Amino acid sequence: MNEDQTRELPDKRSFEERVFARFDTIDARFNSVDARFDAIDARFETVDARLEKLEARAYDTKPIWQKALAAIMQTGLEVGEIKAKVSVIETKVAVIETKVAVIETKVGVIETEVAGMKIDYEGIRNELTEMRRDLKYKVKKSIDLILQFLVEGRTDLSDAEDRIKQLETKLA
Repeated sequence: MNEDQTRELPDKRSFEERVFARFDTIDARFNSVDARFDAIDARFETVDARLEKLEARAYDTKPIWQKALAAIMQTGLEVGEIKAKVSVIETKVAVIETKVAVIETKVGVIETEVAGMKIDYEGIRNELTEMRRDLKYKVKKSIDLILQFLVEGRTDLSDAEDRIKQLETKLA
């Protein structure tokens, strides 16, 4: 191996100059990294400031949220009360519906009975009409018979009077 290889470098500067140049490059890079860290640090400070503002706002809005939460809880209690009242009303409505069903059943029975009574009434009315017609016929027949007996009785009476007169004339 040839030991002169380091001498043939294209850079003609001395070893110290090259080392210092490398240090300068490393310094430049550190400065660049340092600048980037400074930028990141600045951004963190901005974020930190924004967080502080948000936290301050959260402390400012905390009473509002507490009031809103209390209002929501109150609304929940009121809804619970309304549900309880609706439950009572539903129970009462169920009882009323049961009573209405019983009444409807009774009304149905009454309607059936009334319909039966109407049918009976019509039957009785027809029977009464038939009886009336029959009674009229019988009364008329009876009156006709009575009249016939009266007429026959008059005829017989007239005949008897005529005979009595004839007998009286024979006797006289």
